Amino acid sequence: MQLSLPYKTIVFLVLSISYSLSFADISISVTQENRPKEQNSAFPEQERINIAFFEYPPLGHLARSGRISGTAVETVREICFQAGLNCHFRLLPVARVYRSVISGDAQVIMTGSHPSFDACCRLAQWQYPWSAGIYSRAPESMIAETEDELKYHKMIIIRGWRSNFRYFPNLQRLSDNGLVKLSVAQDSLGAIRMLQRDRAEYMWGGDSFHWYLQKLGLEDEFNFKPLISIPLGLWVDKDRPDILQALNRGFKKMKDKGLLNASHQTLNDELMSQRLEEAVRY
Repeated sequence: MQLSLPYKTIVFLVLSISYSLSFADISISVTQENRPKEQNSAFPEQERINIAFFEYPPLGHLARSGRISGTAVETVREICFQAGLNCHFRLLPVARVYRSVISGDAQVIMTGSHPSFDACCRLAQWQYPWSAGIYSRAPESMIAETEDELKYHKMIIIRGWRSNFRYFPNLQRLSDNGLVKLSVAQDSLGAIRMLQRDRAEYMWGGDSFHWYLQKLGLEDEFNFKPLISIPLGLWVDKDRPDILQALNRGFKKMKDKGLLNASHQTLNDELMSQRLEEAVRY
């Protein structure tokens, strides 16, 4: 006996499956724009350089067009173009991003610096400013900034993030001993939703969470106390010095051509306005 489903049901199932898979491992190539590669590239046309990042709007995200965009992504995309590299961005879960060079999933990691990366990678010259800290409904002056002040509070953290444990080195022990209650969110949006529902007094997050709060109309409900600054950078497989050198050349070309903003951190305003696309969800 054959079962037939209505056409609308089939379409719904296909779209649902596609959407659920999209955030598990999203990748798209810099060459999708059909831009010619920079001349005199030392890399073969067929070699693809995978850059691993996690969904973190507005720095990096899946756009409504199905393209990976973001302020950091668009900047690195142009660095790759100027370097003659065929770069391919992959949005992965945070924990997979940190392991991606060792596992062979990527040749480059785009994330904040961490001492553990010294074993696998070398840092390129381009950097993007980023800070992290605590969000709360409490006034900024009342938000904890030491481990003693954090005791007997609840805090939301995001699975896979390391900056919270880097700033509070004894955070896991405090949690194990019941002195701090940690609630773990799967991603940035989930953490903000938990904070909105008062699941905890504090939430550890990045300065770019202001983007989410603005989109959700919550910018006046929460205060942010920045506690640690960790520049975002490109961590390159230590066995691929050719990629590292190429990225540094591409970055230098962008500075020489005036393609960056005054601080040399992102595309200049004109280029960014032409290329940046809105995130598909928030």
